[in-house]
Amino acid sequence: MKDVIVIITNAIRGTEFENNTFIAGGFVRDKVMGKESNDLDIVVSLPDGGIELAKLLHKKGLSSRPVIFQQFGTAQIIISGYKIEFVMARKESYSDKSRKPDVVRGTITEDIYRRDFTVNSLIMNVMNGEIRDITGKGIADIKAKIIRATSQPNIIFEEDPLRMLRAVRFAVQLNFSIDNQTMNGIIANVQMLKHISRERVRDELIKILLSPAPADGIRMMVHSGIMQYVLPELVKLEGAQQNKYHDKDMLEHTLQVLQNTPNDIVVRLSALLHDIAKPQTRTEDEKGVHFYRHEIAGAKRARKILNDLKFPKETIGKVSKLIKHHMRLKAFGNTVEGLSDVAVRRLIIQLDSELESLLLLIHADNISHAETYCLPNQIPNLKKRIASNLKKINGKMLPVTGKDIMLHFEMSEGQNVGKILDKAHEIWLQHPFWNKTEILTKIELEEGLWKKKK
Repeated sequence: MKDVIVIITNAIRGTEFENNTFIAGGFVRDKVMGKESNDLDIVVSLPDGGIELAKLLHKKGLSSRPVIFQQFGTAQIIISGYKIEFVMARKESYSDKSRKPDVVRGTITEDIYRRDFTVNSLIMNVMNGEIRDITGKGIADIKAKIIRATSQPNIIFEEDPLRMLRAVRFAVQLNFSIDNQTMNGIIANVQMLKHISRERVRDELIKILLSPAPADGIRMMVHSGIMQYVLPELVKLEGAQQNKYHDKDMLEHTLQVLQNTPNDIVVRLSALLHDIAKPQTRTEDEKGVHFYRHEIAGAKRARKILNDLKFPKETIGKVSKLIKHHMRLKAFGNTVEGLSDVAVRRLIIQLDSELESLLLLIHADNISHAETYCLPNQIPNLKKRIASNLKKINGKMLPVTGKDIMLHFEMSEGQNVGKILDKAHEIWLQHPFWNKTEILTKIELEEGLWKKKK
């Protein structure tokens, strides 16, 4: 990125853009924090400055052709493989219930105060690297690790309610806290999130979940009221007591599972939603509290939630599959000795490419139970069994097809073919080295199925 800055600096030297061109936002914040950043946004304090500078760089053969957004006074170009956004210094106003701003030229000071948080409000002169802190709070807040609105929180959040989610996101990404006045502004304006598109909400949720502290982010969203407008089902888990296997309520257990997962969006979404159906499946009898088949109901509920948030179909399918199977090993304890090789092979084949993700989810869930019922060694022990069975299977596939069954038993296509194919699959799981003839013969002997004589 330093090379890109040098290219821009050399290109504007001796032009009207010199000393009117500034790097803004996250790049400057990260520089103050001593971190590298590839997030380069350029603001130009000239009329249509961003668009005109982008055109100049292209004219000099230094960038791609600009993609111009005239309404917002912005342009995007690519320099040395990096996508850079150029904007003019501007001020914005939003009409009621609209998230599309009216953009007009403004001063650098007006541009800074329209930005969301003080830590993102620093600017750096491209020519000499001088950093300006126009709010007078940006550098101090970075040092104090505080997320604070650049101006009145009510104004900042009313202009773009998504900033409430961004406050949480920056807090967990940077390990900062949100100052009280800004948090009170979130609480007072949280209902405005209903005007934000689900796609924008989804994108911020993903960033929170992939942060170093996803559990803190979700907890903040619940306690501030944000979650009620993002994923209201999750709010119902707070304070909901469980059974003897747990020492935390449903929400805190969920957050512990979430924090115990690796940085993978499918696994973290699965952790977040794995017990989402517990409130609706709760029953109680003389033996205690139960949540029978909550994993089945949860998989369906998760599919509906993620559809609403506009997640890709592939992600929805994977998350739903992991939730559906997350209780599959509960009965087998730490040693998994009661789990047969056939069951291990069935798990391998049924989960296929999602097997590793399921094991990560189950392990995170296991180590988040009450100490007496914690199963820290279950998945490590199972992985040894899986490795052993993978050697036996060695990439083999079921050697019998539906067509084989129809030819062998002289059947037409129908329900019975599927049933016999299921039986063939079970036999193969027990005898992975058997060939097609051996499997079909076994079916004849066990099921009394004989080829019709002509």
